[in-house]
Amino acid sequence: MLDGVRFQTINQQQNEYLVERFHEKEIRDAVWEFGSDKCPRLDGLNFKFIKEFWDVIKPDLFHFLDEFYVNGQFPKGTNALFIALIPKVQDPQNLNQYRPISLIGSIYKIVAKLLARRLKKTLLGIIDERQSAFFEG
Repeated sequence: MLDGVRFQTINQQQNEYLVERFHEKEIRDAVWEFGSDKCPRLDGLNFKFIKEFWDVIKPDLFHFLDEFYVNGQFPKGTNALFIALIPKVQDPQNLNQYRPISLIGSIYKIVAKLLARRLKKTLLGIIDERQSAFFEG
């Protein structure tokens, strides 16, 4: 409570949804949301490769996600990233003439998308209508 304002909370069903194991369809849908023609990630894989060899990669990905579910953390190095500087002009002379991008691994991106998709479904019920900045559109 804050000065008579009652904050919405999630119910038991929403809580269980947020913390349950990831389902095969949910994982596949998340992977297929990524663009296939983007550059390779830190791990050298792009999502076109992952989609093309889905049947080969799927068991290892599911095992990783199960481990993440059980342990609640990533193995060391999973969320490591590199910062790459992309020149904005032909012959850059100073730092503001570069665009920094972070290259992170595909697995980390998949987990982040899975968690974000679950949160998105749950948040609509607890964000007040006056906080419209948080609603899509």
